[in-house]
Amino acid sequence: MDSIRNFQPAIQSASTNEGKALPERKETPPQSSLKDQVNIGGNDPVMPDPIKPHKKWLFVNYVAADCNLTDFQLKNIDQQELVGSDATTHLVAYVDVGEQKNIMGDWKHCRSLYINKDDKLGELNSELIEDFGKTDMSDYHTLTKYVVDAIGKFPADHVCLVLNDHGGGFTGAMSDDGSGKNSISIPQMREALEKAQEITGKKIDILGFDACLMAESEVAYELRNTADIMMASEETENGPGWAYNTILGGSNMAEAIKTVQESALYKINVEPKDFAKIVMDVNQQNNHDIPTFSTVDLSEMEDLKTSLNDFAKTVRNSDDKDSVKQAIRDAESMGGGWAPYNDLRDIGHLADNIIANSKDVKLQEAAKDVKERLSEAVLFNQVNPQEHPKSQGLTIFAPTDKSSLSTQYTDLQFAKDTEWDEMLTELGIGGSKMEEIPEFWTDGTKRR
Repeated sequence: MDSIRNFQPAIQSASTNEGKALPERKETPPQSSLKDQVNIGGNDPVMPDPIKPHKKWLFVNYVAADCNLTDFQLKNIDQQELVGSDATTHLVAYVDVGEQKNIMGDWKHCRSLYINKDDKLGELNSELIEDFGKTDMSDYHTLTKYVVDAIGKFPADHVCLVLNDHGGGFTGAMSDDGSGKNSISIPQMREALEKAQEITGKKIDILGFDACLMAESEVAYELRNTADIMMASEETENGPGWAYNTILGGSNMAEAIKTVQESALYKINVEPKDFAKIVMDVNQQNNHDIPTFSTVDLSEMEDLKTSLNDFAKTVRNSDDKDSVKQAIRDAESMGGGWAPYNDLRDIGHLADNIIANSKDVKLQEAAKDVKERLSEAVLFNQVNPQEHPKSQGLTIFAPTDKSSLSTQYTDLQFAKDTEWDEMLTELGIGGSKMEEIPEFWTDGTKRR
């Protein structure tokens, strides 16, 4: 791909109103009471009282835009204004731009916005709910805080949370250039979302990643109890990500939400799995920006983990390790040129290679079981056939001779609960020590 999410040159705004400050509308409620306040890293968040009526759906955008993606991320919200909240849906965004200049105005730091319908591209006209000031979106306490804030203030039957920023698979996601920190690690993300669920008493229906490389088995397994469904990309995303689709005249998310709203007019009840399918169908028309995209049933990750563990055990006991290493090398890989991202391999294709080429019957049977469990876990999968024709919905970290394991990997719940890392070591991993946290994102942007 010529450019990835993570970064592209800025797209020219569709309006001549660039530089217009974000307005504060008269209906904006006063600053939050003490009950709403949260000390980041201190006391647990307190569930705030509702400020909007109960609706069917709550769509939450967690936008870590203090990075080189700022303009794309603000355009994501601008596109959602083309749809806006309605009688059945809350659309909200928690957006941190840090102190960077941006195409939407001269406002700084973090604000929460209630996204209202607005036909003007090139400016944000949504309702300002709160100005949070300087915020670190790479602190997992912040993630807990804003999820609790959204669920409390905008009550709904179903919750879809989309995390929008850089992604690096098992190495973490959500950067914040102004904080000097790296990202939220996957175990921290699990802790943040589990804490939010404990406080609100509500489990997220759909967890989406508008970020690179997050449709990974280790990520899905770690987060399996924090949401029912996960939507993400195996591969890197182009700069526009889920949104800013000029072909459709709107964004993937905006188009999907519009379908939900129109269904409500005919009293059609769109459940989480239905919504996930709508997003997939829209994204199919945009796979030049997102070449792989999948929907995962997180309740199936326990069984997939067991199958992968059985496969790893079989490999360790096999005399045919060379065919396994070759199957890994030949499997669809993601992430471009930066390690360890380019060692993320498609599970289904890897298993296909074992089934086709290994002479070890036990290995073949173990690979077939992985394929079966994978098909149960991946509800929907779409690919750009020119780029990843063999990809089947989830990757796994599978380096061969030139990488090594770091504690960032071995601290994952997947590594603790399986013999996958031990299998990798026996396949020849463990030479020169890999950095604990990669120095770069997939576009070469420094992570710290």
